[in-house]
Order: sequence, then structure tokens, then C-alpha cells
Amino acid sequence: MNKPIKKKKITFARFAVRTLAISASTLALFDFLKGDYQAGGLLALGWLTIVIGEKRMFNGETTNEET
Repeated sequence: MNKPIKKKKITFARFAVRTLAISASTLALFDFLKGDYQAGGLLALGWLTIVIGEKRMFNGETTNEET
């Protein structure tokens, strides 16, 4: 019943893309709170693009147990 957790390898590319996504979402939130809606909207759109790209880039990546 207990299935082992399959973790994906942490590569520099995955780390860099995830860091960009976290930065974009944080900056978008701060811009919305400041009232700068245009910059916040553009950063939110950029964050969404990064998240979708990350899913597509790393979809077929192997896990630690498969190597």
C-alpha cells in the first residue's frame, strides 16, 4: 500500500527556472499591493508563462529510481 516517493533530480536548469518563477510571482504580488497594476499584471503573466514552460520542459525527466 505504501508506494515509494519518486523524486525528480534537481538540476541547475530546474533550480534556475523555479527561482525565476518564485521571483516573478513575489514581485507581481508586491506590485499589486503597491498599486502598480500594469507592472504587476505583466509580472503575473510572465510567472504564468514560466510555470507553463517549466511543466513542458521537465515533463519527461527521469526520477532517481529510474537511473
